[in-house]
Amino acid sequence: MQGNTAFAGTADAASPATVQQCATPGEKYTDEQVRQFVVALEDAFDPREIKWRVTNTTSDRRRGQVIAYADPRAYTDRLNALFTVRGWTREYTVQVIQNFERKERGNGDGIISGKIVVTCRVTIDGMGSHSGLGEEWADNENAGTSAEAQAFKRACSCFGLGRYLYDLGGNWVDLDERKQPLSRPRLPDWALPKRKPAATGHHNGHNHTNGNGHLKPQALSAQALADLRTKVKSLCEQVGFGLARSVASSIASMENPDEIQDAGMLSAMSSKLEDTLRGVERLRTATGVVGQTTFSQLCREMNLAGDCLDDIPDRRTLRQLIEALERSAGATPLQQNGNGHGGASANRTSVGCSNELGAARADLVREAQRVGKLRNMKVSDVIDRAAKGAFRFGELRRITADSLPAVTAATDVLRQVTQ
Repeated sequence: MQGNTAFAGTADAASPATVQQCATPGEKYTDEQVRQFVVALEDAFDPREIKWRVTNTTSDRRRGQVIAYADPRAYTDRLNALFTVRGWTREYTVQVIQNFERKERGNGDGIISGKIVVTCRVTIDGMGSHSGLGEEWADNENAGTSAEAQAFKRACSCFGLGRYLYDLGGNWVDLDERKQPLSRPRLPDWALPKRKPAATGHHNGHNHTNGNGHLKPQALSAQALADLRTKVKSLCEQVGFGLARSVASSIASMENPDEIQDAGMLSAMSSKLEDTLRGVERLRTATGVVGQTTFSQLCREMNLAGDCLDDIPDRRTLRQLIEALERSAGATPLQQNGNGHGGASANRTSVGCSNELGAARADLVREAQRVGKLRNMKVSDVIDRAAKGAFRFGELRRITADSLPAVTAATDVLRQVTQ
């Protein structure tokens, strides 16, 4: 193993106006000031800073799963805007690990390669230090840059900066001939910036500060704050106990939403709960297609405490449930008639037709979910409108292959909806 240590400062320049408004190096902050800085750090990046990387593709390479990320410069700009170039530092330790065997994709052959491992330590005056690890194969010509960026961003996420990007699940989009996304996924409301730039007009200043460089709390009237609390409480009841507690913990590091006093945190929690509620609606839609029995069995396989909404502990588990149920929805077999024997349509339908119907049903639900987000509608209402009386959402589990043309036609109608 070989190692060397490199130090990197924060050479990005900040204007005198920005420096004057930010906290001075080494200043000790009160607990309230630290909470306000954390809110500013956890605020989402400008959507223009978000990029998308293809991680998986379908067998025909026409669709791909993309994940969101931000360039390290966006992280650096946020830290400079909040603490000035003198208020934080980062330190890198680089190691090269030799003789590391890895498998090549496709043929399964193993090759011997080295690995670049980078540790980044980010220190913010008055708020402590955190470290992150990045790694990349040494035969990649950009291995050092890639590992360095990964380590830096992981260290920043410990302060809350960019951490919300980990909650954005992979989205499936159409790809062009170069295997690049044809469109950018729409960011959920909770993943959009909540705090407006300060009066200086700098693009990356997401905080309001007073003359002493401290963040100002969000200014809300007593009635507006009360309304916000009521909204958050209602959303918590709709998403269930476990998910509400998980969201509160990720936003404000406390499990009881009633204990949150900061208006900015309440606003961020409201947005994240709204997005979580959309996930809950997807869960209910998929459960409606595959049936409660399948959902209960899946909950047991995942070792959940039970099969009700309150038993879902966090957003990651919710996402896993949704993905598993939607996969099942695409493979649900044709239903039998009331006496337990396949009806005439089922008898005429081969296994291949059954699979085709299941895939068509899953495509319809997927398109309905997309349109529902665009139009702020329930999936069931979207499907009922698109079907134009040929069938209804509640009948999806019972339809036979005779309804395949109607399902396909409804899906085509929804695919044409772009806004």
